Amino acid sequence: MDTELLKTFLEVQKTRHFGKAAENLYLTQSAVSFRIRQLEQSLGVALFSRHRNNIQLTEAGELLLPHAEAVISALQAARTQLQQQSSLPQRLTVAVEPGLQYLAAELLEALVVNIETAVHLQVLDAATACSRQADVVLCANPDSTADAAYKTIVWRSVVLTAVGPVGSTAQAEGRLDWAGRLPQLSKAPLAFCCSDPRLLRQWLARSNGTAFLPQMLAQELCHTGLYKLLAMPEQQISVQLWLRDGAPIRWQD
Repeated sequence: MDTELLKTFLEVQKTRHFGKAAENLYLTQSAVSFRIRQLEQSLGVALFSRHRNNIQLTEAGELLLPHAEAVISALQAARTQLQQQSSLPQRLTVAVEPGLQYLAAELLEALVVNIETAVHLQVLDAATACSRQADVVLCANPDSTADAAYKTIVWRSVVLTAVGPVGSTAQAEGRLDWAGRLPQLSKAPLAFCCSDPRLLRQWLARSNGTAFLPQMLAQELCHTGLYKLLAMPEQQISVQLWLRDGAPIRWQD
């Protein structure tokens, strides 16, 4: 049923006058009369009783009234909701692999430059979120490969530097579990393995151990005077960005 017919029915019911209804709807009076006849014919009942200038709803008209109001109200609510939804920013979800949270701020700065439209940015920990549903995934695991829904970009490299205690032999060794196969630094047993380089740094500060750390964290540890850089080749780990097809972002290498 044409909702314009219901709108006309409601306007005539409100004004109880075909001429006034026509003015309010910016129609001719004959157009209003024609619409009411169309509605009555489609329903097979008379909706108004007409006695000179006295226009009243029939019993059928009274029954139709709440339904017509509900239809028009629902239509208006749907139109309002759709308009509001279309004006909301798109949601851009970023998943960060455990251990790379310290790079999140740098990543977000790079993403903001490449975002094409207004977005609601949401950062998730890839350990607790399904990374396959994220728009952007930050990953440093050398064994990780994005599926066909993602484009893989080598974003940057993390330089790992070997550190050990000053003036003594390491009593234990720690390792980052996302860094792949790293050279053995000492004959000490592997005592600590984690995905977060900041936790590894804290363990080193109290363990008299040795480990590869991201360059920035290694320098921080050496500034304490308790640790030094070891004469070991630096290791480089590639950090990947997985960009989901259709995400509101255009990455420029």
